[in-house]
Amino acid sequence: MFVHTTVQYMFLISDGYTVSDVVMYWKETPVRGVDEAELPQFTIIGYETNDRKEKLATGNYQRLSLSFKLQRNIGYFVFQTYLPSILIVMLSWVSFWINHEATSARVALGNYITNKLTLRNSSVNRTSTKVCYLIQTS
Repeated sequence: MFVHTTVQYMFLISDGYTVSDVVMYWKETPVRGVDEAELPQFTIIGYETNDRKEKLATGNYQRLSLSFKLQRNIGYFVFQTYLPSILIVMLSWVSFWINHEATSARVALGNYITNKLTLRNSSVNRTSTKVCYLIQTS
């Protein structure tokens, strides 16, 4: 079975001030509410905080980062993509029950189904998440 996971990063960077001017640090519990957070397309598996300092030509700068490990929910994808497409294809089978002499009705239904599938495909592409993910086998 393939499990789709992704890691999303959030950075807090202070490029305007060196560590001698501003010191940033994570609190004892840096993130609250992760257990209660709900995303329709993902489940939050965990998170990790990171604190590092970078030495640049103009001085030492601090970087705080927060990374979330997310797992893609396949149920959301099935209900939003596959199920409507299956129903549209089943609707296209109605043309086989229309009298073969009623060409205009069959053409109109065929055009409707083609347009509906095209719009459905563009809607799925527009609303799908624009993140890369790693495929892991488990």
